[in-house]
Amino acid sequence: MPEDSVFVGRENELNLLRRRLTEVRQGRARTVLVGGEPGVGKSRLLSEFALQARKDGAHVLSGACEEHFGDPMPYGPLLEALETFGREHGEARAAELGGPAYGKLTAFFDIGSDSMSAPHQVLLAVRRMLDDIGANAPVVLIVEDLHWADPSTLDLVRHLGQARPEGRRLLLVGSYRANPPRGEPLWQMFAGTTFLRRTERFELPAFTYQEMREFLAGGGTDRVDPRLADRCLRWSDGIPFYAEQLMAAGALEGREEDVELPPDLRSVMLARLGDLSEDALRVLRVAAVAGRAMSRRLLRTVSGLPAETLRDALQECFDRQMLVAGHEEDVYRFRHALLREAVYHETVRDTRVDLHIAMATVLAADSRLCLTEGSATAEQASHWYQAGSWPQALTYAVQAGQTAARTLAFPSAQTQFDRALHLWQQVEDPDARAGVTRPQLLAEAAEAARWSGHIDKALDLVQQAIDAPDHSGDPGRLGELHERRATYLWEAGRRAESGEVFHQAATMLADSPPSAVKARALAGVALAHLQSGHYQEGRRTADAALTMATEVEADAEKGRALNISGLALGMLGDPEGEARLRRSIEIARSVNHIEDLFRAYGNLGLVLEHTGRLRESAEVTKEGLDEARRLDLAGSRQGTILANNASAALVLLGEWEDAERIITEVTLDRPPAESLYPRLTLAEIKVGRGAFSQAHNLLASIENVEHGADPRFLGPLHAIRAELALGEGDLARAADEVSRGVVAVRGAENTLELLRLCAVGMRCAADRAATDPKGAAATGDQLARLAWHARQQSSTAEIQQLVELCAAERQRIRGEDTAQAWKRVALGWAELDRPYPTAYARWRQAAAMAAVGDRAGAKEPARDAYLAAKTLGAGPLRDRVAALASKLGLSLAERPLPAQRPHNLTLAEYDTLRLLYEGNDTTRIANARGVAQRTVETQLGRVYAKLRVHSAVEAVALARRGGLFD
Repeated sequence: MPEDSVFVGRENELNLLRRRLTEVRQGRARTVLVGGEPGVGKSRLLSEFALQARKDGAHVLSGACEEHFGDPMPYGPLLEALETFGREHGEARAAELGGPAYGKLTAFFDIGSDSMSAPHQVLLAVRRMLDDIGANAPVVLIVEDLHWADPSTLDLVRHLGQARPEGRRLLLVGSYRANPPRGEPLWQMFAGTTFLRRTERFELPAFTYQEMREFLAGGGTDRVDPRLADRCLRWSDGIPFYAEQLMAAGALEGREEDVELPPDLRSVMLARLGDLSEDALRVLRVAAVAGRAMSRRLLRTVSGLPAETLRDALQECFDRQMLVAGHEEDVYRFRHALLREAVYHETVRDTRVDLHIAMATVLAADSRLCLTEGSATAEQASHWYQAGSWPQALTYAVQAGQTAARTLAFPSAQTQFDRALHLWQQVEDPDARAGVTRPQLLAEAAEAARWSGHIDKALDLVQQAIDAPDHSGDPGRLGELHERRATYLWEAGRRAESGEVFHQAATMLADSPPSAVKARALAGVALAHLQSGHYQEGRRTADAALTMATEVEADAEKGRALNISGLALGMLGDPEGEARLRRSIEIARSVNHIEDLFRAYGNLGLVLEHTGRLRESAEVTKEGLDEARRLDLAGSRQGTILANNASAALVLLGEWEDAERIITEVTLDRPPAESLYPRLTLAEIKVGRGAFSQAHNLLASIENVEHGADPRFLGPLHAIRAELALGEGDLARAADEVSRGVVAVRGAENTLELLRLCAVGMRCAADRAATDPKGAAATGDQLARLAWHARQQSSTAEIQQLVELCAAERQRIRGEDTAQAWKRVALGWAELDRPYPTAYARWRQAAAMAAVGDRAGAKEPARDAYLAAKTLGAGPLRDRVAALASKLGLSLAERPLPAQRPHNLTLAEYDTLRLLYEGNDTTRIANARGVAQRTVETQLGRVYAKLRVHSAVEAVALARRGGLFD
């Protein structure tokens, strides 16, 4: 890997080398050997370490062993190290640092010199030179590629590694290819017990998925297509050099199942085959035709080699690390996918065809020869296709695709269905061969593409199915296809069109008798109503779908109708909604319907959030997300919804880091149209933290995307835009956003989102009152009337709290707000476990107390607001509280807190534990901190968990033993 490539990962390994250099500084020599696959990044790691070691004042000498085809040059790396050391310091300074031994060594390498006649003289001279240099500063000697080292260099490494470490300031670092062949000089050196005892070895692992994504991004902030990163990881085996070559050559731009091997990589791979025996080459060719992995018994059956010859050939392939054993003894794998690709394409076409046919035939005769249980169909499909036997390839591709879809292996299913569609026109009587009609195949392929994350492709395929001429006028089948298309449109972010197609499907089925597909279409229409904020109409339509599904005894459709009617009821404040959603989860699980399962989890979380049960909402949606991860479907559109709903609840709970982690992990690599809500949620976090530029970028990314009419999106959209404008001091822009948001959601049935907008608008008007009291009062009165009217429509704890907040802001508009009013607001938010608005209200409480001259009273709420904002990472709010404190001469750091809090306690948890330690009960702690007693109990529960105790007595005893508050 080029030394100027981005340095990714390897922090553990780099830190180990740093620690060893620290020990060397203290006068104890160390030897570290770094192994790894070719191209895994050993040189990149050592160059990064050398750079840092030089910056830290160490002398670095380095040389590399060279691959040779005859007799190697003795001490080649030593000569290179001396030359680079001389160039770096100049010959005079190098000679001064290296002492007399440096001069002897440079003379030794002069042409015709015989200043040292015995090998031990060279070893002794090197040790003395390194000791002399080490007297000035620690020395790092790097010798790369020890697998190519000449015997003299290995003797030098062995000598330096085995020498007593005391009083020597030398860090010897060597690199080598993992698994040196048995009997080679390097292998023999590693077998020496003294050498092993005094050296340290580790092997550099291949990149993980996250490291590969960072590597492909080049260390920048640009996001990388997760599918591209996954494909690059699979083909490169996580080897950075291979990944770099594949990307540079554009080799991953073709089909999923193969790769165009770049010439340089092909040469590297084929060079490894040069001295293999003919039998070993035969084994590799058979294995390459079988695939990246193959069963041992299939290899034995097809190879045609006598048992003893086969064993010897396999051993040769294993010794050279071309084949490796899988987790099961009966599975062999190519060590590198690219090696398999090179061998496969170097095998002549006729040989490949014969082997493919042989493998397909024996698998058909005995499925126990397949790679894993149940993989025989997929393996036969691949072999018939590669052999060019189209009729058999079509039959098995459809069967393999259906099997993969049943096991939720959707990318594999998509590959097989794509192959079957490609073959359709090349086979006589394809319907009979495939066992399905072409529209049915298109529909199955669309579903596989949808779950593989290719929504646009799913839409194209389902439209082809709709347009196909051979439906026989079946309205049920066409209605079902339209329902699927509507679902895909919604997942693609085309919400208005999705609603139209749902209605189209229902209209198409209007005159048909009750059926499962008709119930499903009705449920889709109900969903469209909910997405427009019309919950009553959505409930009525969903109830009609539920009645029909019950009548025709369609369990899956009954679960879907319960799902949508439950969401409607929940948004209307009816507790029956939660019960229906929980039943829909049970039904979806019982009938193994993953779409309805994920949707029910997401909707249940949404209803729980709507009713203020945030912790339950976060737990439910994270449970659904864990289920999606387990099925490898977290990147699907349904997984995106679950991630966003979990994150939205966590944001309200003040757990912004966890929320951002979930959003970043699962959603933001999706196109903006497919990630509207997650981008909005992340923008909310960025505004709260004061990262206004990032918030602008996120909001801009969804500016020109269809927003639909969902008040659950439009309300937060305008509220966050207004909060951003407030943060930037643009009151006019903030007021305009609130006005636009009120217009957008006022016609819907979502009181909560309307009141949230009113609260932001009232805050904006109160900030404006200092310069425009009449205008601010007029705006405040208008919003107050709107909030009061909205309150009459629905009532929850959060709605009541928002009304209280609006009332306090209205008093602030008039200059009449009181500390008592703001304390009530703070306590109300604390009861709901909402730290950010609690901190905001405590800041206002402190300001109101200061305004009437009660500086002493302002101190506690100001400090609590400051600590809460600091814990959240809410920079703008923290700075406003600090400005108030500075103006009033208040100290916000009167109670000293440790820089590193013990047991990973948050600031709030640490403060709560301190008050408990001082003898306060939960009531007094709540009063002292200005929070609800339930909040204190929740925090103490978390404290006990982190301290691994079960009671207040145990917690206090542990704090006393540990001196936490001494």
